[in-house]
Amino acid sequence: MIVLPRAGLAQKKDFVAKALCPRILVVSSADITDSCQVNNLESLAELIEPFGQDVSTQITIQDGQGAPYFLDKINIRFISDFAIEKQKQLSNAEVDELVKNCVIGSAAADSADPAFIKDGSGIDKEAAANEEISIWSPWYTLFRQQWVNSMQASEHESFMHPVACLLAVSGSDADPVGSLRNLANHAVVRRAQTQSFAGTNMMLFYMVIHDERRATDTHNVDHRFDQVRKAFGQNCSLLRINSNTDLIGASDSSERTKISGIWSNSRAALQPLAPVSEKVYGGMLTMRDVAALRDTVKQMMVRGVIPHMQYVVRQLSDHTANQRRGITGRLFSAGRRYFGNAGKASSMLTGVDGETYFRYDSPEAMMRQLADYSFMLKDFRFAQSVYQVARRDFLAEKAWKCYAGAQEMVGLCKLMWEIQATKAEFDSNFDDAITIYLHKSHCSHPFLAIRSVILYYELLKHHKMLTYAPVALLRVPRVHVSLNALMSEQAAYSFLKFTPRPEVRKFSFYAMIASQQFQRADMGEMAHRCLRMVKHALATPAGLHSQSRAEEDEKAGYTEEKKLGTAQADAPDQNSSSSSSEVTTRSSWAAIDSFVNHELGRQCMAAQNYDEALQYFMALMSDDKIPPKLQNKYLQELLQLFLESDDQAALHATEENKPSASVQLSIPNIDPLMARIIMSPTLEGEDGMLEWRLDGSAPAFASTFGGSAVMSPQQKDRKCCSVGETVAVLLVVANPLTIGVTLNSFTLDCEFTAAGEQNESEAFEVTTVPSVILEGGQTSMVTVEIVAKQPGDLSIIGAKFLLCDILPTFKSLRLPGRRLNDTKEQRMTAVYSSDTSLGFRVGPELPHLHITMHDFPDTLMSGSVHKAAIHIANQGNLPCRGIALWLSHPSFFDIKSPHLFSDATTSNGSLDVYQKQAIVNDTDTLSVHNALQDCSEFLLIGDAKQQLSGARHLVPIECLAPGETLVVPLWARGDRVGDHSLKLSVGSCANTALQTGVSRVMRSRTFDVDLLVTPSLRVNAFVRPSSKNPQERLLGIEVENMQTDISVQLVQTTFSSGHYQLVPIFVSKQKTVPGGKVTIGPRQTINLMYRARPYQGHKQESLEHSSPLQTTMPEWFTINALRQYIYSNEKPTRLPEPIELIYSNAVLGDHEGIDCVHSSLQNYIVRSQSHRRRNMLRASYPMIPEKYHHVIFSLFETFGIDFVLFWAETGGAMRSGHHSITGIDLGVPHDYVNEALNPPEEGAARAWLANTINEREMLIQSIANRAGAMANRHERVLDVAMRVASVNKGIQDANDESKSIMYVADISITIRNHSWRYGYKGRLDLLSPADLEQLFASDKIRLDYSGSRSS
Repeated sequence: MIVLPRAGLAQKKDFVAKALCPRILVVSSADITDSCQVNNLESLAELIEPFGQDVSTQITIQDGQGAPYFLDKINIRFISDFAIEKQKQLSNAEVDELVKNCVIGSAAADSADPAFIKDGSGIDKEAAANEEISIWSPWYTLFRQQWVNSMQASEHESFMHPVACLLAVSGSDADPVGSLRNLANHAVVRRAQTQSFAGTNMMLFYMVIHDERRATDTHNVDHRFDQVRKAFGQNCSLLRINSNTDLIGASDSSERTKISGIWSNSRAALQPLAPVSEKVYGGMLTMRDVAALRDTVKQMMVRGVIPHMQYVVRQLSDHTANQRRGITGRLFSAGRRYFGNAGKASSMLTGVDGETYFRYDSPEAMMRQLADYSFMLKDFRFAQSVYQVARRDFLAEKAWKCYAGAQEMVGLCKLMWEIQATKAEFDSNFDDAITIYLHKSHCSHPFLAIRSVILYYELLKHHKMLTYAPVALLRVPRVHVSLNALMSEQAAYSFLKFTPRPEVRKFSFYAMIASQQFQRADMGEMAHRCLRMVKHALATPAGLHSQSRAEEDEKAGYTEEKKLGTAQADAPDQNSSSSSSEVTTRSSWAAIDSFVNHELGRQCMAAQNYDEALQYFMALMSDDKIPPKLQNKYLQELLQLFLESDDQAALHATEENKPSASVQLSIPNIDPLMARIIMSPTLEGEDGMLEWRLDGSAPAFASTFGGSAVMSPQQKDRKCCSVGETVAVLLVVANPLTIGVTLNSFTLDCEFTAAGEQNESEAFEVTTVPSVILEGGQTSMVTVEIVAKQPGDLSIIGAKFLLCDILPTFKSLRLPGRRLNDTKEQRMTAVYSSDTSLGFRVGPELPHLHITMHDFPDTLMSGSVHKAAIHIANQGNLPCRGIALWLSHPSFFDIKSPHLFSDATTSNGSLDVYQKQAIVNDTDTLSVHNALQDCSEFLLIGDAKQQLSGARHLVPIECLAPGETLVVPLWARGDRVGDHSLKLSVGSCANTALQTGVSRVMRSRTFDVDLLVTPSLRVNAFVRPSSKNPQERLLGIEVENMQTDISVQLVQTTFSSGHYQLVPIFVSKQKTVPGGKVTIGPRQTINLMYRARPYQGHKQESLEHSSPLQTTMPEWFTINALRQYIYSNEKPTRLPEPIELIYSNAVLGDHEGIDCVHSSLQNYIVRSQSHRRRNMLRASYPMIPEKYHHVIFSLFETFGIDFVLFWAETGGAMRSGHHSITGIDLGVPHDYVNEALNPPEEGAARAWLANTINEREMLIQSIANRAGAMANRHERVLDVAMRVASVNKGIQDANDESKSIMYVADISITIRNHSWRYGYKGRLDLLSPADLEQLFASDKIRLDYSGSRSS
């Protein structure tokens, strides 16, 4: 594996410096080669190669212009041979093999996704910004190293040419001087002096290597080295090494491993694709020898090679000074233009590859050598200036290869020279160089072009200028598919390095291109990896994408046309199954996910990884934006995939890649939230288990099951049935595709948990729908029936079917339950309970009732009544001992006592809602319950003693035996105008009798009824004061017929009050028809006038014993209860006392009236009034909980008047009904609620909490605001009237005749008490005129305007 440099940012720049570092030719004697081979090293060059990396020079040298600069380190490469040969043209197969070997040879070459990929959530922005690209693709690091190391020397540049030659002989050689001279005439040295840029001026460095294994005489070695130094000067060095195994002990095994690693790492860097050898390199050497080798190489560079290169730079600089200034070059060019080109042609030669190059002693070649040496000595600024001059001459002579090389080096110098440069300053250099290498040269030079791309890319990474990297990487030759795939992958990674945020869409685009090219190069794993990255990247949140695709393209300098052109060029052929360009042009970026899934599925299918392929194809089918043609194609491929996987599974049944029995597809759509379970689907209504409290409140979802066992919250709404009943499951199945599909053998997958010991027989039976045909975009309802055969719990897991009669598919119908919040762990993490909404319980003793509604109307006129019935048939095997009925709108229904269907009372005419009879007394009294009650619940079967107080008139039966039918008569009444959704619930239990106030969970069936009520009559009431008696009021009733073609007969009016008796006065505009009836024509109005006077039939309480707290008036009850609720810690619990109501009946034009006092009609009217009263209190006192209303407020008030008007249509329809007005206010000041706001005499209960005090204040304020409507009404306490009845003449005084005769007057004094709250005691005093004047003076008596005095 490759040993990367330690510096993160500098490693890219160091890579370029190492690739273009100086070369030293190494020639040694046979003895030296033998010593190297003892250490498992082939030659001296291989021995000293590791020490040429990062040689620390730490010297100051001069640049080409004489300016000093510091050279901290330099790299050197040692070669054993040199020759100028024609560059081998690699075929596509060879390049593909090279890329494959790099992928295989990478230590990290596996299918794992990069660290920046977060499964399911897209790109990790932080990881993408911090990690190096080399970590994501180590195979590219191997490829670049292998490609650069395999470069050959060329005539157009001096980088691969040796700058010096190292000649080495053994210290045991008797004539080292002669041996060195012989080596200097070696064929390799002569070839290098002939073909290299250095020529005969190549520096020769002499080395004497003393191996203690061969000779131990140190004196002779020193003597021989002195001879060499005298003969060859200072460019000599003595190296002492040890290859004697006797000097190395067994304890040095760790040292040997460390020493061997030096050469192993060096070989891996130079030959990254070479197989790892198990040889121990340098086994005969010690750490002292390693230090000697490193020091020798350093001294050779510092004392010999670098000074020599500086000398060559100065010499070449002097020779090319004039040409670099541009004067001579322009003169010579002008002379050649006019006088011929013979002189210049003599310096131009044709290379081994057919390209034109210049002789090494020509000014152009010397300038190139000068620039290359300056580049190798890191004098990039001077080198750039020389390259710019040389490329002008190369362009003038049309030496294209030389010109391309100069352009390449100009760009490299700009980037190596640590200055800020724009793209225009260097990108054009590389663009021209690569274009000329590939197209304008005599023959193509892909090696040089690819090398230029690699070096350019590394420097862009170094400068963090990856914005330009994708364009540069895609300049590689198109003919090499695997190479293009490798570069496209790097281009994709470059987009993740964009700042301030990665451009994920471009990353996905180039990754798809890389995947297609990898696939064409038969590198399926790499193609699969790229597409898998794209799939994860598509889940990146929108915030990580750029604002617009055009903005990304402009920033990257890459237009949409180029993208499409790239994709089309990379596409295999026009008949390919799919391509990224096709996807992009079809629907912009919306279909990329489908394209990726399809490609991933095909790749997995080719690799026979059928399970994973099915997953991708299943995800592919969820995209409804795919055109119909492609949808049909993908569906056929999915079915074919399953057939192939099934065949493979049959052959290899034990393999791990065997497909599952059924797959979970996204088609069709089956929403579990829209699934419905219908108990007894042939019956009406909705079945369920509801909790009935039998206190008048509405049935709710059961919190217990069977009356005892506590249910979990998720089981509250669970449905139940009996063994043998049919349960229907309704599923809404939708086809999101635009093509038709067929679902065959559609059924349900269920789980059953037995209640006790499960029998061996089948627990349940599920029907199968043979075929469901869904056209494109069609939604259909599928009904599957289940018959349970054993008691227990049954849950629906999902739906099973065969897609197109081939692919077994499973659609899960599970839903998460409620969020658990009981423990600390549940509150910290999202934990959900199991959902049981798609399940039901099978019980052995649940009643099975068939409930139907007969003759129920869908339209009524307001006030009219219509007779209907509810039939309840016991179709089970158990008797039913408890049935209750609940109504959501009790004022719309009047319920009569139920009876069996066989009873003769079914045809009894006495069951009319309005029972006619002769009215004997116009006024009647009745003591009624004055407590508020919810009259929405009725007991139909059970104990009559347990009947609710609001339904005492109903007489339930004891039991409903199997096979019997219960008939419940009812009258529906249009109570209010408008559209109404009414609910009726019938609950039943099998063996337990129902008890009032005891909660029971009963099987219930709920009916939803829609009723439209149209207007019939409009009734209004108005009040006028009486001029005759201040205690009386005049009450007027205005009746308007809203019908346009029907006349209405007024039958009777009935008033009820706790204080007033109403007497009719007259009927205005009444029309008398035969029989004396009062009728109202269409669109006509009539007024009915009544006199309201206090009822004289009540017994007056004695003032001696009456007190406000002892009275039974409802007003005092409310005052005391409300005061206790506000100021006491103990809430009220006492119910109001019964009230005696005065019923005033007035029959209009008929001798028979309607009994609404002693009949069941009275109960219906009271129930309706209670329902309205509760609604009014709920709106008027929102801060008082509804559960306290019945112990604070009463149903009737003393001074309120309730009015009922009975009417009937004339003509053929003969519809009848009644209208009512509740709580008519006669204007009497009796706003008693304000009295409750005064604290009691003992004071308010102490409240310890500030919240309690605030709540009390808010309650008082809300009541005061509501009661303030009557604050302007002043109550008259007493009225005193005096009347002189008669005056009689008295007797004259006999003793004094002067006095007048005395008269005796009879005076009548009438005192009326108008207060409803207090009684008064009076005393009569006879006052003299003097006393009267005194009282006037003290203002104890005041005179009102009427002339009467009051106090």
